[in-house]
Amino acid sequence: MRSSDLAHLAGVTVRTLRHYHQLGLLDEPPRTTNGYREYSVHHLVRVLRIVRLASLGFRLGELAPMLDRDGKDTAEVLERLDDETAREIERLTERRALIAQLMAWNAAPDLPDAFAPHIALFAARLGDSTLARVDREQAILIGHLASPEVLDELAGLYARFSEPALLETSLTLTRRLADLDADAPDSVVEAIVADMVATYGDVIRALRDDEVSFDPRAVALLAEYSNDSLNDAQRRVVERVEAALDTASPA
Repeated sequence: MRSSDLAHLAGVTVRTLRHYHQLGLLDEPPRTTNGYREYSVHHLVRVLRIVRLASLGFRLGELAPMLDRDGKDTAEVLERLDDETAREIERLTERRALIAQLMAWNAAPDLPDAFAPHIALFAARLGDSTLARVDREQAILIGHLASPEVLDELAGLYARFSEPALLETSLTLTRRLADLDADAPDSVVEAIVADMVATYGDVIRALRDDEVSFDPRAVALLAEYSNDSLNDAQRRVVERVEAALDTASPA
């Protein structure tokens, strides 16, 4: 039979057969005088075995010795496969739980778990603003660059800002920062700085007092992102808030 016949009978594609040949799972058949492969029923049996083992979860790269053993060591092989399947089920169960959480939060799937509910809450209230996008993308950077300890601390920070007592004030300050023109007068910048320090100062200083270590490269990348994403006046606000917190005594 030709390649197309074998593929049809086995429920695979001709390309799959070529892949099996490349992996050494399927021997090359003799060729006809005009160069076509001529498969036999024995090749069909081999392909059916490959398909069956692959459907159970065995990786193609580990099939050659199994096919050559003709069913020997079955118990050991199946026990190993069962262990791998159990671990995969556990991973999938955890993934489903996370997906369910993201749906409940109405959060974007690319957000870090630690920040997802809080970023989603702010995004829902702020709409499609530039700062909502900046907040989200900074969270993605932090989620990748920060240590687990830093993530825990920052997740607590986001949670505090999402509490009813701070949420409306946080949203108002974020909107004021978002609406700030690049050439805003210094008096407007200073007013926002003062309100941010008054609102966030105790929370951020408490985070700093915990002596959480921020990786210098992560800090540099976040600063680069902030500089590229904010206008001149917005950058002045951020810089002055940081400076005020650096010089202020802990509450």
